[in-house]
Amino acid sequence: MAIWVRGGRLYDVVAGSYRDGDIRIEDGRIEAIGASGAPLGDDQVIDAAGAFLFPGFIDCHVHLCMPTEGGNPDNPWAGKLPGETAIYAAHAAEWTLMGGVTTARDVGGWDYHEIAVRNLINQGKLRGPRLFCAGKLLSITTSTTAYYPGMYDTANGPDQVRAMARKQLAMGADLIKIMGTGALTSTEYEDARAIQYQLEEVKAAVAIAEENFKHCAAHAHACEGIRNAALAGCRSVEHGSFGDEDTYALMAEKGTYLVPTVCVHSALMADNQANANLLPHIRDRYIASEDLHLKNVALAHRLGVSVAMGTDAGTPGNHHGDNMQEIERMVTGADLSAQDAIYASTMGGASLLRREDDLGSLDVGKFADVVGFAADPLTDIHAIRDVGFVMKGGEVMRDELH
Repeated sequence: MAIWVRGGRLYDVVAGSYRDGDIRIEDGRIEAIGASGAPLGDDQVIDAAGAFLFPGFIDCHVHLCMPTEGGNPDNPWAGKLPGETAIYAAHAAEWTLMGGVTTARDVGGWDYHEIAVRNLINQGKLRGPRLFCAGKLLSITTSTTAYYPGMYDTANGPDQVRAMARKQLAMGADLIKIMGTGALTSTEYEDARAIQYQLEEVKAAVAIAEENFKHCAAHAHACEGIRNAALAGCRSVEHGSFGDEDTYALMAEKGTYLVPTVCVHSALMADNQANANLLPHIRDRYIASEDLHLKNVALAHRLGVSVAMGTDAGTPGNHHGDNMQEIERMVTGADLSAQDAIYASTMGGASLLRREDDLGSLDVGKFADVVGFAADPLTDIHAIRDVGFVMKGGEVMRDELH
């Protein structure tokens, strides 16, 4: 039995324009697009007349185990039973899927609960996006590991980095995540402008990842940390806030993806509860860095750096399920066009994950991941946050278009 999605306007992410046509789906993949015959009697027909249909969106930076409601990142699961973390992650995965994200990369979980959630999603026992998980992220000895005891594994020097990277793979990780610099959402004793892993340590993590057909993602705000990530062969730089023209040019030369996470600032400011509960030094950092972060993402894009969308969902006020706000903010804050922001959120993510054959566009042979809107996001980018239809792998997860 085939599934037909009929009457919608289909967005071509490469051309940046719409085409009219029906989508015919067999066994979870797109079998044909356009005039491909009439449905048979037992075929399922989904009426998408008037809807604007896009490929499933890809969020390359989430933390499904991190609760966003309280606003205080200092060990949020302290005193809780372990099962609460896993249950929260399962809910967060479903919220993320319902928000239009059919594929996500979790770049720092909590005691591997997110990998358990990924496995159950793959088995059809939970609803959520197609997940690629990093397991625990690798960090030098730093005060911030006390904030995130279930998220970090400490490793100092190339040998320890290699050992801890191998541990993540043994636990089922799909990629390796390292801390190239300090973070904003950290203790008062950590500086986002400071280097953490040095070049030889980053190279050690990249080697383990690539030898195992995986990739390495580097958290990096500071300029030198971004350079180290690009020189070492990291697949992506997360945040990339404080780079300069030469550094972004190096990223473009090396083919290093930028995952900007520009919505972290505006999401926090829009959430009164999270903002009120946030530690003052973290709030001050978010406020002080926003303008430079936005300007630098625009600069990196102009210099030809490949961009893949990532929200950092899991930071205070940055709620799972509101992932489309990153696309909106890339347009309204970082001056990307709607077409470029949507490309970064579809084919950009697919390319980063090396899954261009399966994901990122509405093309024959790819997974039938389809997200629909009643209004045109190209005309009004704010419409991107009003998701009305979600299909993942040919299965309808949400249909509120009519």
